[in-house]
Amino acid sequence: MTRFSRYSLLTFLFLAASFLSGEVWMQAVRHTSFCTTSACDVVGEYVRFGEGNLIKMGAAFFWFLWGLVFFGGRYDKKWIWGLASLLLFGALAFDGAILGFQFMGLKEKCLLCVIVGATLFTGLCLFAWVRKSLLTVFLGVAVWCGGFTANAVLDLNVVPPAITDTAFGTWETAPDNAPQHVLFFSLHCDHCSKILANLSINAQTLPGKWHLASTDNKEDDLYRLATVQNSTASKENLFLEVLRVESMDTIDPVPVSEDLRQTVRTARAYFKMKGFKGVPVLVVMERPGWEMILRGEGNITEYLRVRGFLQRELQFPRNAPKAAGNATAG
Repeated sequence: MTRFSRYSLLTFLFLAASFLSGEVWMQAVRHTSFCTTSACDVVGEYVRFGEGNLIKMGAAFFWFLWGLVFFGGRYDKKWIWGLASLLLFGALAFDGAILGFQFMGLKEKCLLCVIVGATLFTGLCLFAWVRKSLLTVFLGVAVWCGGFTANAVLDLNVVPPAITDTAFGTWETAPDNAPQHVLFFSLHCDHCSKILANLSINAQTLPGKWHLASTDNKEDDLYRLATVQNSTASKENLFLEVLRVESMDTIDPVPVSEDLRQTVRTARAYFKMKGFKGVPVLVVMERPGWEMILRGEGNITEYLRVRGFLQRELQFPRNAPKAAGNATAG
């Protein structure tokens, strides 16, 4: 063991622990993340104790491993290095299982999890350099591959969350047996705004339940969704209130409930797992076990027109500028 190799390992572990600690801080205080891909939302839905706690465990692991390497270098006790080896191999097995479930079960690739996996492999190589043991690298790779393969070959029957759990707002004029509708939209999509506009002028005559599910998870967007939820005008016309809040140049920060954040995460997870590529998307639940999916402004408007939901209809210029939907955000 040379001083340079040990310091290299200590520096790397310090940076890894700091990175995950920063992620914990960003999620707790800023309500954002280094990872902006929708895959993170999907994977987080399947962590029993929450994605945030998983990241805290990762940060604690790297800090604890840093401590073992630090004291192992000072006192060079075999049991300290043995404990560090067990901890590292256990983390590799855990990471392999997590990534195996993601890649093969969920068909997703969470960027943050991939970065952590790469960090573990780099740490393994530096650890082997410190201990001057090439066998450590082979053992670590074997342990990771075992965890990955075990979860890759199992069929865990992954199913998307319940679609009604994706809605942050629901509109219902009078209970009846008409189909339920779930509209996935973005606050940054002109096509969605046109559909909402036509729904707003027919709101009082729309039959059944109409659920609105947003795919936007930026903090400013969450302020807007929370404003819609808390507004009394939403009870008079939910669609019109969404359009009003959407059109505001700036929005005052308002408290965003954890329920709303979870609802948006669920909506994004459902959207991604169903393979939807962009908004707007309207899911019509005719009856249990029978769903119809309509994609795009034209198909949704035609459905509303054929079903007689548009007793009045706004006509928009065909040469109006089109904005891309923010369906998968990153």
